[in-house]
Amino acid sequence: MSFVIEPPSGLLRGVPPGALLGDVWTEYSPSAHEQMLREQPQRYVEMVQSISAYGICLLDRDGVIRSWNRGATLISGLREDIVCGMHYARLFADEALHENQPQRALDFARANGHCREEQLRRRGSGDTIIVSSTLDVLRDAEGQLTGFVEVVQDITEQKERERQLYERATRDALTGVANRGHFCEIAQQEIERARRFAEPLSLLLIDIDHFKRINDQYGHEVGDQALCMIARACRGSLRRIDTIGRIGGEEFAVLLPRADKQPALEIAQRLRRELSEQKIPAPPRRHNISLTVSGGLASLRPLTRDLGELLRHADAALYRAKRGGRNAVLAWFE
Repeated sequence: MSFVIEPPSGLLRGVPPGALLGDVWTEYSPSAHEQMLREQPQRYVEMVQSISAYGICLLDRDGVIRSWNRGATLISGLREDIVCGMHYARLFADEALHENQPQRALDFARANGHCREEQLRRRGSGDTIIVSSTLDVLRDAEGQLTGFVEVVQDITEQKERERQLYERATRDALTGVANRGHFCEIAQQEIERARRFAEPLSLLLIDIDHFKRINDQYGHEVGDQALCMIARACRGSLRRIDTIGRIGGEEFAVLLPRADKQPALEIAQRLRRELSEQKIPAPPRRHNISLTVSGGLASLRPLTRDLGELLRHADAALYRAKRGGRNAVLAWFE
């Protein structure tokens, strides 16, 4: 039974495992203190009390908190006198409680001796934070479970940085929908899934009619508003399983899983009508302008080779819709 607390990069290199400098531990191994934990728990509690880089607490066999160090107070915003005697589950955010995460972590540690996972916790202020939790079981000389020792680290800022990096890599900066690369990645996965489970799938291309004219007459700011309006309306009208991406200047693609040609066409026509009813304020007199869109739809068929072919079919249908007068959605026909 052992685990390691890794210090921030570059700190305390060369310090022997288990060494304590100020309030930062380099490597912490419960196995190195197993006898102390079993025979002198109070001494162990005193030893870890001043550590602030990580939260360390002891739980009894039922999951009730019995000790709480300085780091745990800093992370949670909860004082030791308030927390001790409280059940471990009361540290968790509502979402985690709904998923029974506290009990699952305790049960997993009981069964395996160790549980490491990311968890949603609730601070004393009511804010939700994300922590990396390591939970190890404590046993007496006869091997009977006596409790748990937990070490936590607040990784909320780290997870937010990861989320922002992911958003930048996968989202269109202007509209917030999937960029072309991410959309194609999702679409390819959905095509493979549809083939595997013999389910229908359709792809809709949407293009703003006379978009260049809007930019030339009202300016690129109004053009950007039009693009954002399209994205916003699609997000509000489409199903949760659908995916929208901006794949060109004024062109959007919508992936419609579990929708064959006719239901997909109905979805597309409804979306086209809703978009035609939207208004965009435009200078110089701040009057509202309307816009229309054209669409091309293609459905996955047994002979469809890949996403590229599906896109070409939808694009051909879109071209026909534009040549036919715009403000229409047409489907590719075999």
